[in-house]
Amino acid sequence: FTQGLIYKNGYLFEGTGLKGESSLRKIKLDTGEIVKIHYLKNKYFGEGITILNNKIYQLTWKENTGFIYNFNFEIIDKFSYPTEGWGLTNNGKELIMSDGSSKLYFLDPKTLKKKKEMTVTKNNKKISNINELEYIKGKIFANIWQKNHLI
Repeated sequence: FTQGLIYKNGYLFEGTGLKGESSLRKIKLDTGEIVKIHYLKNKYFGEGITILNNKIYQLTWKENTGFIYNFNFEIIDKFSYPTEGWGLTNNGKELIMSDGSSKLYFLDPKTLKKKKEMTVTKNNKKISNINELEYIKGKIFANIWQKNHLI
C-alpha cells in the first residue's frame, strides 16, 4: 500500500506499508522505474513519509518507531513515539504527525519530541481516522481513512 508520496527534484519518494513488504522507494516520475529501494525489517509496517532539512522521515504503524534516512536511504537515526504512526508531513519547521485519532502532533525535527498537539474538529465534533497529511500553502490537508473526502 502506498502510505506516503512526495515529489522532489524529478523523482517520487514513496513509503509503502505491508508487514514483511514495507519499503522506501525513489522512483523516476517519467518511467515509473524504481531507482532506489530500502526494505524495512519484516516486523515493521511502513506508514507516512516526509522530507525536511535534506532528511527523509518515515513512520511505522504500530511499532512506535520512526526512521530518518539520508538520500542514499541509509538509516541515520531512529525515534520513538507513544502512539500509532499514520500520516506525516511538515511545515518547514516542524514534523506534523497523525495517529488515526482526531489529534495532530507537532514534533521538533531535532529532538523528535512533541512540541504541541491540536484536535481536529468540524462543527465542534472531533474528526477521527485522520490519515495521510499534506502541508500546502500554510494549510494541513488530510484524508479520512475509508472515506472519500479530504479535510
